[in-house]
Amino acid sequence: MKTILPLFLFSLAALAAPDFSGTWKVNVAKSNFGPMPSPDKYIRVIDHKEPTVKIEESQASDRGEWTGIINLKTDGTETSSEIRGNALKSISRWDGEVLSSKSKLDFNGTPIELNDRLSLSEDKKTLTLQRKIDTPNGVLEQSVVFERQDSTAK
Repeated sequence: MKTILPLFLFSLAALAAPDFSGTWKVNVAKSNFGPMPSPDKYIRVIDHKEPTVKIEESQASDRGEWTGIINLKTDGTETSSEIRGNALKSISRWDGEVLSSKSKLDFNGTPIELNDRLSLSEDKKTLTLQRKIDTPNGVLEQSVVFERQDSTAK
């Protein structure tokens, strides 16, 4: 019985979970990047098949262009990804309809912790990333708003 209960509770959470799948483009005017400059381009293509979330991300700014893939598991399993050649370890869980992720990144020798909260609007046309970036130089907060680019809202 003890092993069935966690599985049952996870199954209930997965049923209530929103589906983030789609192509998402940043709306710079609605976003707040804090002290960091706004990107010229920021697109996320998300493939969400519970409990797996795969995020293909591309960004461009005056500092260059980069792409990467972020792998998450919504069941609390640690995942590994690579951002600009740097290892990223993440643990994600549902907090109601919000996907909460805590990630650790060693960015060129600097330890960084990311605390992300990803949520979908009721009409499924807006994806919001609330991010807290904890660095040795202080904490930065961002709110990044993405708009759906495809019509496959689920």
